[in-house]
Amino acid sequence: MEQEGIVRKGCWLRVLAAVRSAQRIGVRSAVGISGGADSVLLAEALWRSGAKPILFHFNHRWRGRVGDGDAKWVAAWARKRGLRVVLGRARSVGRTGEGEARTARWSFFQQAAKRCGVRELWLAHQADDQAETVLMQLLRGAGADGLAGMAVRSRQGKVVVVRAMMGFTREEVRQAAREVGLSWREDKTNEDEKGWRSRVRHKVLPYLSKMYGREVRGALCRAAEIMAGEKEYWEKELGKISTHPDVREWRKKAVAWQRRAIRSWLGRQGYGGPSFAEVEGTRKLILGGSTATWQLRRSLLVTRKKGRLVLGKGLPIRLG
Repeated sequence: MEQEGIVRKGCWLRVLAAVRSAQRIGVRSAVGISGGADSVLLAEALWRSGAKPILFHFNHRWRGRVGDGDAKWVAAWARKRGLRVVLGRARSVGRTGEGEARTARWSFFQQAAKRCGVRELWLAHQADDQAETVLMQLLRGAGADGLAGMAVRSRQGKVVVVRAMMGFTREEVRQAAREVGLSWREDKTNEDEKGWRSRVRHKVLPYLSKMYGREVRGALCRAAEIMAGEKEYWEKELGKISTHPDVREWRKKAVAWQRRAIRSWLGRQGYGGPSFAEVEGTRKLILGGSTATWQLRRSLLVTRKKGRLVLGKGLPIRLG
């Protein structure tokens, strides 16, 4: 990422180099493309690097004919480059919450990836997105894993998610797109401050920078990088975790170890993003006492049974 507030020429060549260094030869890939500058640039860089990514476009159906126009634009853009496009759309018309929209989009990506045999899904998140994510995580009281933000490479189920442009600001990405003469679609909902992320982008971050006397996005990204290193260390420190952990062994560990282990255990069983209350509730089961179950979201229960933790639906699961 360039010095904060300064955008130099030559952004395209640096983006292209970053994309090429993240490529894996012979791996079928796809790009999540909205038609905006970020995702169009990413798809272009992959295409110019010799790849033939499939393009996944999801229409949230928030913007009527404009949203339909985005889908047609993406299809035409891909056709000129000989790239395949898979289009998806929300079930109903009208704006939803950001979380609901993200869930619908991810569901489409996962289904399309499975259907097309895609092993890597490339997303166009960049440094500004990372700064917004870290600040939002901090304000909701996230732990170190949440403050690590988005990784350059991560696994979501059977698909590896690649974010090769995390080292570039939003303006650097647009500068790169201009340097190679790319056009793109502008999503006006990004300017709509009804959404929490949009308010963080247009109100909160500028206010913090003004009050602090300097740009804060870079500091948030550096914090994320530090936390990502902490996350990597703890993953190695925890090692392999049993499907049914022994609470007597976990009881001997430090509080920080227990919290990390609980998050890791739940995540490996498909329950991502547990709240602080859910982690602490599960930790009570480790410490003993009369409480033998703890309720999670999605009608899931963590149960202490015969000295071991069990995750299941509805009533406590019989172990052994």
